[in-house]
Amino acid sequence: MSATIIGSPSSGKKVLRRNEFSTQRNGLEFLNEIYTIRTADRSTLKPANETLHKDFSTASITYARMAVENVAFKEMDGDLTEMNVSYVGLTSASGLPPALVRIIPQMDKGVFGPPCVINVEYISSSTVASIISELPPGIDQQPVRKRMPKSINGTVLPTNPRDPFSTGNELRQTNAYFLGGGSVFSYQGYVLNSIQAEERGIFVVVVAEYSEYSTTTIAR
Repeated sequence: MSATIIGSPSSGKKVLRRNEFSTQRNGLEFLNEIYTIRTADRSTLKPANETLHKDFSTASITYARMAVENVAFKEMDGDLTEMNVSYVGLTSASGLPPALVRIIPQMDKGVFGPPCVINVEYISSSTVASIISELPPGIDQQPVRKRMPKSINGTVLPTNPRDPFSTGNELRQTNAYFLGGGSVFSYQGYVLNSIQAEERGIFVVVVAEYSEYSTTTIAR
């Protein structure tokens, strides 16, 4: 038995066949819309990347924070084409999903706390450029790192094993090589080690890694 296409599109129009939703663990949402169009209209109906769902979809419910990420075509009989439009973003009108926190053991880490790194994956509305500015300084810069926030997107992060401190002029140990000198110990708690950012539609998926950080410098 042959299949019959009901509601074939007129020239320059698209007919929505079905929607498919999915969500990642980090809260990012995906939507596929399957349209039937005339093959001759493929180039004119194809949406540009980052086109908002509300500006393109013919669904009864549209979303202002989901954007086109990919478009695929599959030719059908009768000079018709199936157009698969993939969107990425959030279906909610406001807010961001909770951060996803992982504790990863790593033997070369730890000062006062356990040897581990704290991996935080979250959705951000910031730009990639602003996220790059959070990267740790180079080795020739001052040894000050960005401290891990108390929470991200409403998710409370682990607390420092100890409050940050510095011995300052109270020398931790005497250094006989430098007369009147010694070593100064500075503890900054959990700080940013690395950060990755990937643009997904109008949002950015961020993966940040934190671990305890301390320095010991020679004071004269």
